[in-house]
Amino acid sequence: MAYRQTNKVMEKLQSKKKEILTAAREVFAENSYQRTSIKAIAQKAKIATGTFYLYFRNKDALINMIVEEMFYELLESIRNERANFSDGFDKLQASMETCIKLFIKEKNMAKILLVQVPGVNNAFNAKLIDIENELIKLTKEDLDELKSQGRIPNEDTFVSALAFVGSFRQVIINWLREGKPEDLEVSVATLMKYNLRGMGKRDVS
Repeated sequence: MAYRQTNKVMEKLQSKKKEILTAAREVFAENSYQRTSIKAIAQKAKIATGTFYLYFRNKDALINMIVEEMFYELLESIRNERANFSDGFDKLQASMETCIKLFIKEKNMAKILLVQVPGVNNAFNAKLIDIENELIKLTKEDLDELKSQGRIPNEDTFVSALAFVGSFRQVIINWLREGKPEDLEVSVATLMKYNLRGMGKRDVS
């Protein structure tokens, strides 16, 4: 009996933590990382400010948890989308298009995560590097497969993967900072063609 009660307590705690995370994402998206206070997050989550500290040590711990959530959401979406394709080039395109769709959907949060926070939180930077490294790893796997099939030149696939992911990252960050390119989806299609040509794909239209 006590065991079941303990499970219920744990479920309640996890549910409240999830509510705080959801509220925080909304408040961060409406404001900015620096201007968002724990009090504002607590009010949005309909809890006392002191209750916040039962779940998170500080605002940095909260934003790190949000990053992990978005990281797993992104990777799950990428893997699900890639599973629809067998061709290496199609999988490459699916990876990047999935990223873009998430960033467009969560533009305000993406701006906070990729532009505002990295300059003030070193631990957070490490998480961003982990995310980027995972994308580089997936890209390299696709390129290794394409190289083994003789469909791209026999070149260093790690360097190519770095360039491929890096070019998308630069375009996304410029879009978040400057609002250019205005139509990210169209620009990404152009960038995809550019990268595929650079990798040696001949039939790029």
